[in-house]
Amino acid sequence: MINSNEVSPVKMSNEQKQDIMRSILKEESMINITLKPIEQEVFLAEDPQVALLKLKCFQELINKERLAYAEHLAEVFEMIGDDAYRNLGFILKQFVHDSYSIQLSIIRQLPQLVEQIKKRQSGYVELKDHVLPFMNIFLVHEDSDIKKEVLTQLLKIAPFLIESDKVDTILAHLIEMAHDEKNHQNRILAAETFGQTASLFSMKYCESYICGELLSLGIDLNEFVREKAIEQLPNLSVSLSQKCIELKIIPFFLQSCEDRLLQIKFACIKSISGISKYTGHHLKTQKLIPKYLDFLSDQNKEVRKTAYEYLGEFISTIKFTEKDQQQMDILLAYYQNQLDKNINMMGVDLVYKCAYYFPGVLQAIGRNRWLLIQPLYGFLLKYPSDKVKISLAYSFHEVAKLLGPDLSKQYLITVLETLAQDKLQEVRNGIVVNLSKFISIFPIEERDYVIDLLLNFQKDQHKWRTRQIICTSIFPITRCFNNDTIFFHIAPILFKFCSDTVAKVRRKASKNVIHLIETFEEEGEQRTVILEQIRAFSHSKRFNQRQSYCWMCYKLFYRQDFEDLFFERLFELCKDPVQCVRLSAVIVIDKFIQKEGFSKERKYLKYLLVQFIDDQCKEVQLILTKYNFVIQKTKKKTLSCRSRNSGSSNGHLEDIPEFDEKIEQIRKSSGKV
Repeated sequence: MINSNEVSPVKMSNEQKQDIMRSILKEESMINITLKPIEQEVFLAEDPQVALLKLKCFQELINKERLAYAEHLAEVFEMIGDDAYRNLGFILKQFVHDSYSIQLSIIRQLPQLVEQIKKRQSGYVELKDHVLPFMNIFLVHEDSDIKKEVLTQLLKIAPFLIESDKVDTILAHLIEMAHDEKNHQNRILAAETFGQTASLFSMKYCESYICGELLSLGIDLNEFVREKAIEQLPNLSVSLSQKCIELKIIPFFLQSCEDRLLQIKFACIKSISGISKYTGHHLKTQKLIPKYLDFLSDQNKEVRKTAYEYLGEFISTIKFTEKDQQQMDILLAYYQNQLDKNINMMGVDLVYKCAYYFPGVLQAIGRNRWLLIQPLYGFLLKYPSDKVKISLAYSFHEVAKLLGPDLSKQYLITVLETLAQDKLQEVRNGIVVNLSKFISIFPIEERDYVIDLLLNFQKDQHKWRTRQIICTSIFPITRCFNNDTIFFHIAPILFKFCSDTVAKVRRKASKNVIHLIETFEEEGEQRTVILEQIRAFSHSKRFNQRQSYCWMCYKLFYRQDFEDLFFERLFELCKDPVQCVRLSAVIVIDKFIQKEGFSKERKYLKYLLVQFIDDQCKEVQLILTKYNFVIQKTKKKTLSCRSRNSGSSNGHLEDIPEFDEKIEQIRKSSGKV
């Protein structure tokens, strides 16, 4: 045996030592690479007591585990329950001195945590005693990003607070930040937040405190502080009285417009429309319109460009009267100037804003002056920008509503056809989504021409997304037509979509078939044909049509006549030879049960599930595992019913509900008893 005391240490040179260290580091790095995927997987404790212990000893956890708990704090609290809320103050203190990323994660979790806290009987006390003090600590944090995040989350929590607590928690800190002369970042943050918080306070606090503080920041020596203060004036004006706007906001704003700095002028142009919304008419005509005209004729090209960008928005805030004709004509002349290449070549954003606010301008000037801006509308339609076309497509129905049926028929039908056939998917979608609103402005006898558009959409096999959107919008579209038009034109289109080559289109269309049945509730030939057409899908030789019948049943389950009209065919499709049909059937049944549950009115759901007991599809069996107890109970009852039936002298089921009898009849007719 070797005596350790007799072994002398081996002397190594520095180079040998470095070689050994390199080999050790290399081996460690290889181990780290190998273990990296395992180390990245951090699992939260499923045991509530273990999770609570980890939160109490939060600082003893490794960084990744702390981050995981911080990012899911609200979920962990919900899992633990009352014990977590009893230790809320202690747990939150664990995060105060942690790393930047963990602090941000915790702060972002607070609104979700508060949502849970407010449901508790002592919720407001816990919120006031623990959550608000915790947030107050970060409101004086040195890092401006942390402060900004705290204020952002605090604004989400603020609606749950009584006003006195909002004043102490939010307003007091904002005023303190606004008076921080050493740190202009604090003043910028205060200016940004004052406008956002105005709607949370009563008019008394807005006019007495917030308005004065924001206007003081508007004359700050730092131009960035002034810029942010001016940009928040529209948000503040929402919560102020007309008198306060007239005596304080407008004079301050007009004074700010005289600032020579371009960024301040830009801020004024961007804010003037928001201020105009809440300003009296005489102030708009006497103060704001003249000031906007000054911007439009400014010597600086960038100022003029910005003024043109926001001109449509500004005009849309004004309700012109006969006395304002001259001012309206001047503004309208500038608005029409956007046809000039020297103006519209200033950029796509300018033309986009013109298109976006076009309905607002039309509303402001009235349909009588449509012909004055109709050339501009034509220019916008031809402008080579997808962004502009999409905006026009989504606002097309608003223009039609303002023009009325006569002018729309004269000027907009060709526009509708052009946009509906556009190559860009989003443009077509904009038309289809609001098609029912466009149709509704016309008398019912003049609406049939729109059917041709729907027919064209179903013919083009490459535009399946448009067909899918039509299926989504089919219900409001059907309400625009009489029953004959729906029966002879809309119903065939919808059934055609139920047989579409694209599964997503078929699924959407199938789920909307119920609207046809609701339209033809009264007994008659048309109702009979509709019902026969629906059942015909279940008999089809094409599996995708049988699959569509399964999807139809999701909404049909809600009908009281489902058992009589549609149950038998779905019962048979549960044994369909094609796997995807059976899978669609069980998915539809599962989704409905998950949403509505079992009920006495829908006893048939249990019998549908029993049909899948011997199914070989793994996906089907996975869904069935949720309902093992129900299936076994239903199966035993069915066997019991059969045994009693076989022993009875009269050959009929005894003490068996009528529905069980129907099940037996279906099984006998299909030869599966």
